[in-house]
Amino acid sequence: MKLVTAILRPHRVDDVRAALTTFGVQGMTLSQVTGFGLELWRTQAYRGNVFHDESVSNVRLELIVPDVDAPDVVNVIRRAAASASSGAGKIWVLPVEGLVRIRTGERGLDAL
Repeated sequence: MKLVTAILRPHRVDDVRAALTTFGVQGMTLSQVTGFGLELWRTQAYRGNVFHDESVSNVRLELIVPDVDAPDVVNVIRRAAASASSGAGKIWVLPVEGLVRIRTGERGLDAL
């Protein structure tokens, strides 16, 4: 099993969710996150005041998939979240050593 994690722009989440659902993914975790990359200073205006914002609000998407599906899931996320501008996000994949469904006690792929 693999843990696929993606950092996405908030307005791309619905497109990514729809694409993953079409692919057959049945569940994922979404979290609101902030961070920064190459663009350290963005100029923002709020109530007439201009300020420099170092962090950007994004969404972190996490899902566990079978090993064979991981490359396809990465491609689905990348295509659905693609943008020509910088800051479109990142995707990374990590191995998962074990998984247990709390309610039933199922383990491994059965717990997906």
